[in-house]
Amino acid sequence: MGKDRTNHFRTRRNFLGKTAAAGSYMLIRGIHGAVLSAQPVQKEKPEYTGVQSAEMYNPVLVIHQSVSSDINPRAVTWIYITEILRRAGVFFRTLSPSDLSSLEVGTKSVAILAGDLNLSSEEKEILKDFIKKSGSSLIGIGGTSGMDDIFGVKEPVPMAEGWIKVTNPDHPVTRGLQSSLHVFGGKVYEAESAEVLAEIETNYQGPKGNVLFENKSGDVRAILLAPDLVFSIVNIQQGIPVLQDGKPAKDGTANINDGLLKAEDGMVLDWERDRTVMQPDGEPAFLEPVSDELREIILRSIFHLAVIQKISLPVLWYWPRDLPAIGHISHDSDGNDPDKAEAMLEVMLKRARIKSTWAILYPGYPKNFYRKLKDNGFEIGLHYDARTGGPDTSWSRENFLFQKQWLMEKADLDHIHSNKNHYTRWENRIDFFRWCEESGVESDETRGPSKKGTIGFAMGGSQPYYPIDDEGEKPRIMNVLEVNLITQDLRVVCPEEYGKVLFDSAFNHYGIAHFLFHPAHIQKPHVADALCKLVDYGKDRGVEWWTNEQISQWEKKRRKVKAQFGSEKSVAFQTEENLKDATLIFLNPGSKPVKFLINGKTFTGKRRKIYGFDFDVIVTDLTGESEIQLL
Repeated sequence: MGKDRTNHFRTRRNFLGKTAAAGSYMLIRGIHGAVLSAQPVQKEKPEYTGVQSAEMYNPVLVIHQSVSSDINPRAVTWIYITEILRRAGVFFRTLSPSDLSSLEVGTKSVAILAGDLNLSSEEKEILKDFIKKSGSSLIGIGGTSGMDDIFGVKEPVPMAEGWIKVTNPDHPVTRGLQSSLHVFGGKVYEAESAEVLAEIETNYQGPKGNVLFENKSGDVRAILLAPDLVFSIVNIQQGIPVLQDGKPAKDGTANINDGLLKAEDGMVLDWERDRTVMQPDGEPAFLEPVSDELREIILRSIFHLAVIQKISLPVLWYWPRDLPAIGHISHDSDGNDPDKAEAMLEVMLKRARIKSTWAILYPGYPKNFYRKLKDNGFEIGLHYDARTGGPDTSWSRENFLFQKQWLMEKADLDHIHSNKNHYTRWENRIDFFRWCEESGVESDETRGPSKKGTIGFAMGGSQPYYPIDDEGEKPRIMNVLEVNLITQDLRVVCPEEYGKVLFDSAFNHYGIAHFLFHPAHIQKPHVADALCKLVDYGKDRGVEWWTNEQISQWEKKRRKVKAQFGSEKSVAFQTEENLKDATLIFLNPGSKPVKFLINGKTFTGKRRKIYGFDFDVIVTDLTGESEIQLL
């Protein structure tokens, strides 16, 4: 900060005026620069686009109902099932219970009840009749929606919190799950005709019983996922409001009660049951991504039922070129030492040979360094400082807007795409997502560890996600992609051996392995070696290392793809933008690879196991409309 406060505030007003215009905010100031009011200009919220079906027929049906929070306080999150499926690339049609009478019996579908819905007697009978006559199947999430008979269960008991324990490890839905499967809400049932796949472990006063089931009644199949998996995913990802220090781990491995509010203070996972002892130092970390596996239970249920019904379900894979996962390196400019920044840039250009995202902390580097970053294809993002606590570096929308505008001018940027908060600072729950959304910052990377004891997946999994604004009048998916951070600075914060193990956790779930390396540490012994070994390990496993802007831009383009189903054997993909090297995967219920007719040309798919199921994989450019037939 300069000594001339008058000049400082004059400059600051200019910055904020420009930022206010960009973010559609009117800032009204007094002569000393204090904010007198901050009144939002009324404008339409950004439109959220996602993978979806544009046709009446679809092999996946999502039945959603607005349920009052007075009836179920978790119900406001149930619409998030659409975000889970969009991220997975599953095409679906959304229905309300009143739409059920419009369903036609001619084709098979997998229908999903997105929550424990309050269906009328007539709606339940219509749905049951459709399932039976069409040979379709049903998935219930969070409860049976009053249809205990079709799921083959009885005597529901509400559950607050628990850990799913697999009892049938050979079933396609539960095979190979590794995490603690921590869940929040839902119900516990007794099996009647259903096969039990998993039970629940709760705290000593909690209910005991079974939570995952498959029921076979004639030609009808139904899977009940009785925990509220949708709410659980949201709860793990977005946490509770951060208004005070979180409770530290009893074993002293994670002293998050440090007087600075940050992302970890809102985490809901358990210190003892959700962490794994790491080697070589024997300290615990959140090694297994719980929310990834909860997502996968839903996806596996869909794929399992589709295989039984012999549906060749098309899915738009997460990444182009049939990539198995993505690696990502970010750099926070803490200290803003230009010599250390040059040393880091040299390592990235000459040894690692990948592009990364630089998060710049106010007041930043000399201007010529930003030109070097841009000339060499690196991304420049913001490292919002709400830790220092000065007039420009405390937690407020005003300071976030000020710092964003400062960096745009200092680095000569038209747009700032990415942000990561200094020290993972966070307050309340979704306020910061709203600030990003309203100011045009399209992706955030804040949610991750500031302490060694929270390394790993403390606040969600390796899958990037759009959060839900479930605090307004109507829930909506927000237009800010969160890319979780796994750990900071191998060799400095944790042993180098953590790198490959954490990378593998993300890789095994087809997600993003996001590692932070500070330029402030790059000249310390063996840090550059650890970074380069990690990058090489990812390359050897077939992973590309992307900037955060690449990740977010790919996901935005991918979400614009729509599908029209002509029949169970034909589908047309439509997109507004060219999606180069898109990976399409088709569930294969048979034993032989399938041939495809794509815009009149014949292709043979490459067989691959994904989530334990056989898929045929093709890589093709999606431009305009692409018609695909299964031969």
